[in-house]
Amino acid sequence: MPRPTAYNYALNLLAARPYSTQSLRRKLVQKEYTPDEIAGAIERLTDNGLLNDARYAEQYARSKILSTGASKRRLQQELYRKGIKGEMATNAIATVIEDEEIDSAVMIERVARKKLAQLGDLEPLVLRRRLFAFLARRGYELEDIKSVVARLSAASR
Repeated sequence: MPRPTAYNYALNLLAARPYSTQSLRRKLVQKEYTPDEIAGAIERLTDNGLLNDARYAEQYARSKILSTGASKRRLQQELYRKGIKGEMATNAIATVIEDEEIDSAVMIERVARKKLAQLGDLEPLVLRRRLFAFLARRGYELEDIKSVVARLSAASR
């Protein structure tokens, strides 16, 4: 069976799931297509509206915010790794937060309550420290973390 063209291979990848331009380019490089074949395929996909980094960033941000309660900072980092940089990532995140009417205080509290349930019956100081560290690793703002940890530890007493 002959090897598919870079364009057809990319189409098959995009049929399975969305990709950013950088991620798709990486996949094509791994399959050892020539730089000219890759550039042609990406240009053709972009021209046909099948490859759109702004739309991809928005879909990715919506998925992560709604399913995991991802923080803005975490989303910014993940999008950067996928080749979506700066203003495009910021705009996508802002659009999703506005469209879905996301309240960041409610979101961080939901994530914190879920983690508290997983942590079980620990000493209050250990519980607060672990919850604080968990939320910090998730990329939430320091003031938001302090506020939610104080509120939840006061409620659990």
